[in-house]
Amino acid sequence: MAHRQFGIAVIGSGRMGSIRAGLASQHPAVNFLAVSDKLEEKARKLATDVKANRVSTNNDEIIDMDEVGAVIVSTSEPEHCEPAVRALEQGKSVLVEKPMALSTEDCDKMLNAAERGGASIHIGYSLRFNRHYLVGRDQARAGKLGRIVTCVGRLYNTRGTALAILKRSEEATFIQDALTYMVDLFGWYLSDATPVEIVARKHGIVYRDMGYDADEAASAIITYSNGAIVNIALGYALPINYPTHGRLIRAEILGEKGVLLFDDDHKQAIGYSEDGMNHAYVGHSMEMSFLTSNASGNWALGKYWGPLGDETRAWLDYLSTGVPCPNATGTDGRRTVQVTRAIEHAAATGETVNFPGSNA
Repeated sequence: MAHRQFGIAVIGSGRMGSIRAGLASQHPAVNFLAVSDKLEEKARKLATDVKANRVSTNNDEIIDMDEVGAVIVSTSEPEHCEPAVRALEQGKSVLVEKPMALSTEDCDKMLNAAERGGASIHIGYSLRFNRHYLVGRDQARAGKLGRIVTCVGRLYNTRGTALAILKRSEEATFIQDALTYMVDLFGWYLSDATPVEIVARKHGIVYRDMGYDADEAASAIITYSNGAIVNIALGYALPINYPTHGRLIRAEILGEKGVLLFDDDHKQAIGYSEDGMNHAYVGHSMEMSFLTSNASGNWALGKYWGPLGDETRAWLDYLSTGVPCPNATGTDGRRTVQVTRAIEHAAATGETVNFPGSNA
C-alpha cells in the first residue's frame, strides 16, 4: 500500500487546535507542520510545544504554503468558513471542527469550494469515535437491528463547560455546540433516511440570570423519511463542580430485530485526591472526577488517547493511504447544521418545521 506524506496547517491555536497539532506532529505521514492564531503569543507557544516548522498570525500565509497539503480549521465557530474555503479552492483537504458552520449558507460555500478544488472536507464529530458507537454502527450496517424504529438520547454537561462555550462564542448555542453531537450520531445511524419534520422546545434560567441569552434545556423530536422517530434532549446546567470533565450521554437505538443501549455517563472510573483533580477543559480542579469523562480524550504518558485522537489519526491515515475513514463528511456536516438550526427555530417559535420534500 502506498503511503503519501504531506504538510499540515492548523488554523487556530486554542484547546482543539493544540490537540490536533500535537497529534499531527506525531503522525508518520506529516512531514511539515505550520500553526497560526490571531493571538501571536498563543501561536508561538503552540509552535514551540509541537516543534512546528512555521508559525504565523496570518491564516492565509500558512494555508497558501506549497509545503502544506491539508488544513485543520480549529477556530471559533463563526470563523470556520473563510480559511476552509481558501484551502479547499487550492485543492487542499480540510478537517473543520464541529459544527461545520453556523449557517447552511456557509456550509454550501465550503462544499462548493471542495467541488471546485477537487478536495475532501470532513467535520470533527469525535463522538463517533467512541469505540462502542463504531461497533454499534457496524452492527447496524450488518442488519442486526433490522429497520430502525426509534432513537432516544440525552446529553448533560456542567455550568463550567457551558460558561467556557459562552465566553468563546455567544453565537454558538448549546443546541449548535452540544446537541449537534446527538443529531450527527443518530443521523449517522439513519444515513439511508432524511429528516422530514422537527418539533422542539427549550427553556433557560441559569445563564439568563448571569446575563447570557442562552437556554440550558432543550428537547426535540425529529421524524425521518423512513418513519423513524428520534427524541433527543439537552441539559447543560449540572453544578459547576459536578465531577465530569465533559458531556454525559445516554443513547438508545431500537430496531425491528434488535436494540443498542449506550451508557456514556463515565462513572466506571473515578479518581479522588485531596490535592484536587485538574479539569481537562475548564481551569479549575475538583477533589473527585470521572477519569475518562473528558469528551475528546486525554494526554497520558506522552500520547493523546481517546475519540479525538482516533478521529484525527483516522483522517490523517485517509489522506496518506486513501483508505476510507468514518469521519463525518461535509454533506453530513451540512445536514446536521440544517437540523440544529431547525431545532433552534422550532424551539424559539413553537412551530413545527417541515423539510423540503416531506410532503407535509
